[in-house]
Amino acid sequence: MRVHRSLAVLLFVAGLCGGVLAQAPISLDDGTIFVLVEDALQGARSLGAARITVRSRDGYVTLSGVAATTEDIATAGRLAARVRGVTGVNNEIRVAERAARA
Repeated sequence: MRVHRSLAVLLFVAGLCGGVLAQAPISLDDGTIFVLVEDALQGARSLGAARITVRSRDGYVTLSGVAATTEDIATAGRLAARVRGVTGVNNEIRVAERAARA
């Protein structure tokens, strides 16, 4: 029984260490980050009509442009933040103004 408990503790600690190591920041160049963020945004159906510009400097991404809804803006920010190598996101996307009805 004691061996099983020791083995369980060892596996638990190894799992924690592996999780911490797996989340270490990864340094990618800004060109690669730009492409990865662009791909992530273009892969989102809800952002199909959005006009979003991506800039990356030292891993910090700035999103600008227009999207249809605040939900789309939040989605773009979340997608960019999930990209490997991104250290932060400045989301400057605005809701597109709708044409006035006559």
